[in-house]
Amino acid sequence: FFSAANYSCGGLLSYISGTLQSPFYPGNYPDNADCVWEIQVTSNFRVTLTFRDIQMQGGRCLSDYVEIYDGPLRTSPLLGKICSGSLHTYTSSSNLMTVHFHSNSRYTYRGFQADYYSVPADQSTS
Repeated sequence: FFSAANYSCGGLLSYISGTLQSPFYPGNYPDNADCVWEIQVTSNFRVTLTFRDIQMQGGRCLSDYVEIYDGPLRTSPLLGKICSGSLHTYTSSSNLMTVHFHSNSRYTYRGFQADYYSVPADQSTS
């Protein structure tokens, strides 16, 4: 029984832009991971997040997945839940976005890598 994992993931990201990825990417991510990143940019800006690469246990994203929330975790609208594909892009309606990565105990894959950056809130998103 392992109580402490030998990796860290998640946390607060408060830079203008950056990259987040699953633990050990591009190696396989660990079992039973739950990582939460809060991306907070300057007020009057929004967060745009683009997934460069995502490869997880497939199907309907029930076992391993990434959830993107439009603000704080759980209390905000879910922008998307994904487990495969590429170049998925999400933009928050405020200066805060939360990303939650979850894996179960069955199979592990390469995981994901995504870039985020801040965009002025007054820019039209059309």
